Amino acid sequence: MPDHILDDIWKDVQDNTDVPYAYRSHCLKVVGNKWGDWKCRLTKYETNEEHLAITPAQVPTDQWKILVKYWGLPDVKGCSKANKANCALRSAPHRIGRTSFAKNQFNQYLEEREEHEQDEDYREEVSTKVMGLMDMDIVSDIKENSIREELERQYQSQIDDLSLIMNLNLEISFKYEDLSSQIHLMKAHVGFQVNPTESGSGHV
Repeated sequence: MPDHILDDIWKDVQDNTDVPYAYRSHCLKVVGNKWGDWKCRLTKYETNEEHLAITPAQVPTDQWKILVKYWGLPDVKGCSKANKANCALRSAPHRIGRTSFAKNQFNQYLEEREEHEQDEDYREEVSTKVMGLMDMDIVSDIKENSIREELERQYQSQIDDLSLIMNLNLEISFKYEDLSSQIHLMKAHVGFQVNPTESGSGHV
């Protein structure tokens, strides 16, 4: 995605949450994956009529029509066909899931040393062996995962605190309603005893 779109997405996240900047990279990766999955589902139809028949609820109709028209342009169709052809030429995909060969090799190097001895310098040294001096993505991913786990722990703690407060408020509310009900009954009872005398009937 263009940088200005990524910046807009991150700004929207910041406007609605209090996540720190360290979370930005992971957040945008998640957005990119979700966008790719969503786009794959939207572009599986062949004709404009099929596309227009399934206008997504979260997309304004006029914008959807513009997008479908864009997909129908010759240049865009040609690019799409070229991409499909390139994907079809790929052969012998690895069978280790989403984990790359490099990351597997990186993990194998780490297994050669005790976990408490795997400081940051050692991880960077191993990453250099595996990927070369120009690519330190694995180390970045590990740091990113650590940051994400810490953020998740902090936010879970905040959620637990809020849940406790809500439960306490609910308990106080129930007690208040119960007390209010008892006071109401007491007033009604006292009024029942006093009113006949105040009515001036003269009966003793």
